[in-house]
Amino acid sequence: MSVGRDLDLEHVLRHVVKAATTLVHARYGALGVIGPDHEKLVQFLTVGIDDVGAASIGPSPSGHGILGELIAHPEPLRLPRISEHESSYGFPAGHPPMNSFLGVPIRIRGQVFGNLYLTEKLGGAQFDAEDESILTTLAVAAGVAIDNARLYERSQQRELWLQATAEVTHSLLSGSPRGAVLALIADRAREIAGADLVVVALPTAERDSFVLELASGLEADTYRGPRPAMTSGLIGAAFTRAVPVTSEDVDDPRLAADRAGPTGLGPAVAVPEQAAPVGAAPSALLPRCDGLRPCP
Repeated sequence: MSVGRDLDLEHVLRHVVKAATTLVHARYGALGVIGPDHEKLVQFLTVGIDDVGAASIGPSPSGHGILGELIAHPEPLRLPRISEHESSYGFPAGHPPMNSFLGVPIRIRGQVFGNLYLTEKLGGAQFDAEDESILTTLAVAAGVAIDNARLYERSQQRELWLQATAEVTHSLLSGSPRGAVLALIADRAREIAGADLVVVALPTAERDSFVLELASGLEADTYRGPRPAMTSGLIGAAFTRAVPVTSEDVDDPRLAADRAGPTGLGPAVAVPEQAAPVGAAPSALLPRCDGLRPCP
């Protein structure tokens, strides 16, 4: 019942992990969300490890070892000792010891959304067939709850886009200055995408570089000013190709031309605005979209 009460996707996922650890009496629990390539984890939520412990372990796992075993073979997996499985290759430094293991996939409309991972049954006991049955049943309920949350999220997203479109259209028809219209577009794009920062870049008269006309969001002032040749960086690639260009990490050295200012912003997307002929309008850079979904 608890996993179906909320329509916020992040909250639903955390409810699922907490319910799983409680129901099968596990010390540690995790839910891994599988990416669109069906090969690695793009989100990893844990229960039982505090922030300090998580920081000492390092980056979240991407789906190797036992975690990857469930990605490759989405069927319930129960082990008395993780180390004895052929896919196990140990834990990183700072990781708490874990022996017993129980994992099950979560499916939504027949597709695997992610996996539930439980370790260290309390009291030193082993996970048994009843635990597996309980967790499998929870996974079914979790799939329904997650699907409902995603549908609600999409409906909210559509409503926000309609509101933003109406605002921008009204601004244009009312004769607002160009700067005001661009600022409105940047603000609404940042809100809808859940991004930390949006910048609007315009090509110079020579069309060999950009000027960042405005920025909205995190440390926006540090992003204003000229940038190198348009053939380099994320913004340059979007401009020359006339298509959206994404990156998993804006700190990627290959995007060095766009790195001045704050770092550690994560995923980014540059989108050319093509209401006028290609290349005549600005591009936008939107770092760190929600980790549960790719940048729009």
